Amino acid sequence: MGFKGTGTLIPQMLAKRVDIGYPNPDTLIISRAPGKDKLPLKFFYNATRASGWEFAVLADSPLKSLKDLDGRKVGVGAMTFGNVPITKAEFKELGIDASMVPVGIGSAAFLALQNKQIDALNLFDSQHATLETQGTAIRRLPQLPRYEALFSNGMVAHEDMIRDKPEVLAGFGRAMAKATVFCETNREACVRLFWKEYPNTKPAGDDAKVLADSVKVFSARFNKMLVFPEGKPRQWGQYNPDTWRDFAAALHEGGQLETLDVDLDSVYTNAFVDKFSDFDTAAVQAQAKAFKD
Repeated sequence: MGFKGTGTLIPQMLAKRVDIGYPNPDTLIISRAPGKDKLPLKFFYNATRASGWEFAVLADSPLKSLKDLDGRKVGVGAMTFGNVPITKAEFKELGIDASMVPVGIGSAAFLALQNKQIDALNLFDSQHATLETQGTAIRRLPQLPRYEALFSNGMVAHEDMIRDKPEVLAGFGRAMAKATVFCETNREACVRLFWKEYPNTKPAGDDAKVLADSVKVFSARFNKMLVFPEGKPRQWGQYNPDTWRDFAAALHEGGQLETLDVDLDSVYTNAFVDKFSDFDTAAVQAQAKAFKD
């Protein structure tokens, strides 16, 4: 089931009406700060392994780097969006003084960029990919490596479920990992299977173009699920402790955390990583290659 944002999802998980959620990390990190009510939830599967937030400019824009945004207008979905404190922190580190302009998402945001009411968009990856499928050429400005490496949404469960039903979470994560391998091998099949399950999500229009555009939008986020250290076996669902510290530091610089004295070890677990990876990768790849709609 879908919820409109982390703020709506979390209460449902606290009440145990939802077993597994896919929220942003910031809410749980902030809940571990001194004086805050600790939320009894924990991340157990690192799904989106790199930042889903990007800075996009028109292809013919003179802006080439984030530093070029100094003195410019940057469109954000809303000042309440989770990327805002992270963007503030990155701008602070780079010495950038830019104005943040709420532009919403979708058509309103796209028009603001196309009409040059703003100089850049700071939205999530699939939004920018959607803009490209509508015929607008854009470029993405590179970010500082440690900000690009900040993971985004992941899988969360109640601490009671982690204690009482570990086999369920291990199986869920393994299914996630297998699905990721399947979709990496055959992205078109992945999109078609999604349409089959949710037919109302299939856009109208020429089938070939609709499929190509949908694969592009899907890949914008999906590629972030495939970011692993080079030269090492993939450890599905694993979290890097250093990245949690970088995330907390960004929230601190962005004004969301008053202190870095936060118990980050209680925010996540890597206890199921070995079980997530316990499957035959080649068999899943073969299944994906042989798939016929």
